[in-house]
Amino acid sequence: MDQRRFSKLLACAAVLGVAVGLVATGFRVAWLAAKHALWHTFEATYWRIPVSVAAGVLIGAILYKTYYPGALAALVRQFHDEGSVPLAENVPTVPVGFIGLIAGQNAGPEGVMSVVGGSFGTQAAETFGVPNAEKLLTLAGMGAGFGAILGAPIGGALLWLELPHERGLEYYEAIIPTFVASFAGYLTEAAIGGFHLFPTWHVSAVAPISGSQLVAAAAVAVVAIPFGALYTTIFDAVGRLFNRWSPAIYVRTTVAGLAIGLLGYALPLTYFYGGSKMNQLVGTDLGLGVLVATLLGTMVAAAFTINGNWIGGLIVPHMFMGAVLGLAASTVVPALPPILSMLAGMAAFNAVVTGTPLSSALIAIALTDGASITPVFLAALVGFVGSPLVGFLQTAAPRREPPNFHVGD
Repeated sequence: MDQRRFSKLLACAAVLGVAVGLVATGFRVAWLAAKHALWHTFEATYWRIPVSVAAGVLIGAILYKTYYPGALAALVRQFHDEGSVPLAENVPTVPVGFIGLIAGQNAGPEGVMSVVGGSFGTQAAETFGVPNAEKLLTLAGMGAGFGAILGAPIGGALLWLELPHERGLEYYEAIIPTFVASFAGYLTEAAIGGFHLFPTWHVSAVAPISGSQLVAAAAVAVVAIPFGALYTTIFDAVGRLFNRWSPAIYVRTTVAGLAIGLLGYALPLTYFYGGSKMNQLVGTDLGLGVLVATLLGTMVAAAFTINGNWIGGLIVPHMFMGAVLGLAASTVVPALPPILSMLAGMAAFNAVVTGTPLSSALIAIALTDGASITPVFLAALVGFVGSPLVGFLQTAAPRREPPNFHVGD
């Protein structure tokens, strides 16, 4: 690819990132305002049950009138099969994701913005006429959507470069355009709304790096492997239950809303997707029993959210599960530093489940404002080694183009 074509690709990626950042900013501001207004009115915990059920009915009505675009696995499969995300997918995805985020779903906004960004990337390739760039700009858009909505431009870019593949970053020519788009989206949202829009989990300073820290991080990662397998079992069991029953989509979404509401009432920390809960987890003295119940409840809530056809991303919920697991491990083994165990658990659990060690570590580091980089990366890598034993994401596959594929060839 000559320099002119590459420069055009990067310019398209920058414009794409700005467009995604504008949408992400508007989405976040509107969703947080609606959430605040609703739960300021209905403060009692028992309101979670009727609100989530009502949301399930409304989500079911929207999907019945439009269509269900699918969950993360469907998005990855679509990327491999078609290399594009149609703009039409935003019609159900944005309102359904918006309602679910307000109504306590255990799935985050990154799933919604990945679809928005991917569809914008597909459209950008068509609009600007960059030869053979549809897949690359679709990847760049998905990375921009993730990086902008979570305030993690590096991890967000890498996630969508790692996630579609079983091992490594196979679309190497998409790395720079994806980073350009992700940072353009992130800077756009920061310029409009300020850095306070991004969810940062406030953790106390971690002691200077030592051998014991590295051992602790690796130990937490090893513990995350069987719990990742347990989560996969729960997720698949709920999915089989829905599929065997095969109800109408509005019944599935309503049943999911009931399950989400009941869990949110019985185990308050299972409600909402995780970003708003981390600081509560850090600042509250919870016993081992509550932590284990919260971990299992969050797994079940995530399973009902996605298998019940609510729409959202699972990366931040996985981070929350890992943080709960790390805190529980430090309760069982007092020699494990609690904050370090939580950080290691965040990166390791997501790496175990999704097979994305680099982005898992970088997202955990970004969401905790740069805490404990080396142990967190070690935990993610150790978890990644065990990820084939879990097999949560079944649609990861190698790229289909030859290795010498380039834009414009």
